[in-house]
Amino acid sequence: MTYAQVAVYGFSDKVGLLSFPQRDDAFEMTKPYSSKTGAIIDSEVREWVAKAYERTVQLIEEHKEQVAQIAELLLEKEVLHQDDLVRVLGERPFQSSELTNYDRFKLGFQEEDEKSGQIEEDRTAENDGSSPLEPEVVPT
Repeated sequence: MTYAQVAVYGFSDKVGLLSFPQRDDAFEMTKPYSSKTGAIIDSEVREWVAKAYERTVQLIEEHKEQVAQIAELLLEKEVLHQDDLVRVLGERPFQSSELTNYDRFKLGFQEEDEKSGQIEEDRTAENDGSSPLEPEVVPT
């Protein structure tokens, strides 16, 4: 992914706004750039990965207690849900204007439950207690 950011999408200041997409041709042995440019790309990718690693370690160390709590919860439950993470980490520091996938998922089930509840109410109102399969017996 980092390689694509540097070599394909032009996110690197050192490589610039050049794009060298990988070709699907497996027999292609040459690259569309020089060995010097390839070395710059490789160096930039290594630097980005090293920075990302350092930032990750820094974040883990800054939030060591929360990471430990999440690890304990994972050992206990094996699967964590949004509610579990909110309990440990707190609410997100920002709110999105759009619903999350999880919220959309929950909302879909709530709407489905409401619809099925309404259907049950309609059936109960229509059904006066007699079964359509049993003939009505009227005493004579």
